[in-house]
Amino acid sequence: MLNKSIFFSKVPKYLYHKDKTPYFTNPKEMSLVQSQYELFSYGVLIGTIFSFIGLAAFLNYKTSFEFVYLIWMIFSLFVLASIHFTIKKSIMLCCVIISIAPSILVSHLIYDQLIGNKNFVKMVLLSTLLMFLIKYAIRLIKIVYYQNKKNNLVESQ
Repeated sequence: MLNKSIFFSKVPKYLYHKDKTPYFTNPKEMSLVQSQYELFSYGVLIGTIFSFIGLAAFLNYKTSFEFVYLIWMIFSLFVLASIHFTIKKSIMLCCVIISIAPSILVSHLIYDQLIGNKNFVKMVLLSTLLMFLIKYAIRLIKIVYYQNKKNNLVESQ
């Protein structure tokens, strides 16, 4: 099996950095700096997606006044606030919300495919994406759990 250090010795430092891109590090073994970097990069990605969803929902709600767009707007604002509280305060409930939010979005797309044209390729791709999102959601929850655990140990000493 190829050793990760051999592979990443060939990759420039801006693609793989021990502290700034700790994606191959077990959450239990991460330092506080590494966990903050991973939470921040995930927050930027999810925050951008949900900002666009909230903006699109707002613009559609402004013209049609449909209740569905209001729900998407509130959900997007809730996710954005949860991102902030996860990164700044490491609140576990907010971490669960930002972990599950992309899965809810993909589940909604799967539901639309089931109701609509039932394209098999789209269903397989969306289902695969949903499995990866759930796996990464579990990783994020572990990161915040161990981060809180390490913070409590630092404060008690």
